[in-house]
Amino acid sequence: MTKIDDAIQMLKDVHYASSLTPRSMAARFIVAAAHILPAERWADTRNTRIQIHEALGFLNAHYGTALHANTRESLRNNGPKEMARFGLAQSSMDTGMPTNSRNVQWTLTGDFFTVVHSFGTESYSTNVAEFNAHHQSRLATLQAARRVRMLPVNYNGFTFQLSAGPHNTLHKAVLEQFAPRFAGGSELLYVGDTRNKALRFKQATLAQLGFSMNTHDLIPDIILYQPQRNWLYLIEAVASTGPMSPERVADLRRAFAGNAGLIFVTAFLDWSEYRKFVGQIAWETEIWIAGAPDHLIHMNGEELLAPH
Repeated sequence: MTKIDDAIQMLKDVHYASSLTPRSMAARFIVAAAHILPAERWADTRNTRIQIHEALGFLNAHYGTALHANTRESLRNNGPKEMARFGLAQSSMDTGMPTNSRNVQWTLTGDFFTVVHSFGTESYSTNVAEFNAHHQSRLATLQAARRVRMLPVNYNGFTFQLSAGPHNTLHKAVLEQFAPRFAGGSELLYVGDTRNKALRFKQATLAQLGFSMNTHDLIPDIILYQPQRNWLYLIEAVASTGPMSPERVADLRRAFAGNAGLIFVTAFLDWSEYRKFVGQIAWETEIWIAGAPDHLIHMNGEELLAPH
C-alpha cells in the first residue's frame, strides 16, 4: 500500500467517506501535511503547516501526482477546506486573510494528527475511537442532508418520500394537486422515483385491469385508477422529455387488453415547459400545469377529461 492508500483508510475509519480513490484530494493533503515520504513510517511524521502550492509541489515531487498549478483550488476546496468542516484540518490563525489566498497555511488538527501519527501501531484503533466519539461524522452529515432533501408525499394515507429534483417535484404536485381535483377517489397503482423506479407498483392489479407491463416496458410515470368510473389515468410528468405523444399513446393502447377507460395526461411544472412540448402532444389527451392547478387543457374532442 502507498501512503495515499494509508490516508484513504484513515479517512474511512473516521467516517469521512465510505468510498475514496487515490485521486482523493483529502488523502493527498494528509500525506502532504504530514510531510511523509514513501519509505517513512507514519509514527515518524510531524504535523506541518503548509501552503496549498507547497502541498502540490510536495505531492508532485514525491508521489508522481503530476498536479498542475490550476488544480490548487481543487486541492484546497476538496482537501483541507472540506476537512476543516469536520475537525480534520485547520487554517492559519490570521483571520483577516481570505481562505483562498495562496499565503494561507493549512495543517491537520491536533486530535486528527494523533490518529494519523498512530497509523500502523497498536494505539491506532483506540485513537480512532476517541476521535469518532468527539467529532461529527462527515458521512452521517451527508446522509442526513440527503434525507433533508427528500420530498414528503401523502396520497390517500399512503405516505412516502421522493428524492429531490424537478421530475419528482412534479410527481408530488400531480398526486397532491391534480389527483384531488380531477381524479378524486383514485387508487395509486404506480409511481416511480428517480432512484427507485417501482416505489409504488401494484402490478397484479394492473394486470387484472388489462395492463401486463413491468417497469422496463411502457409504464407511465404515474398511474391512477378510479373504480367508480372504471377509468385509468396514465400520466407523464414531463420535466425534460416524454409527453403523451401520438406514438406513446398508440403504444399504450396496443399494450392495453382491458375495458377500463383510458385518460392520457401530460403534466408540466410551468408554462415554459409546456411551450417546449405542446407541438409533440397527441390529440384527445389532457394537459395539466402545476402552476395553474385548477385548470386542464384538452387537446380537442367532444368532452373534457373522458375516455376516448
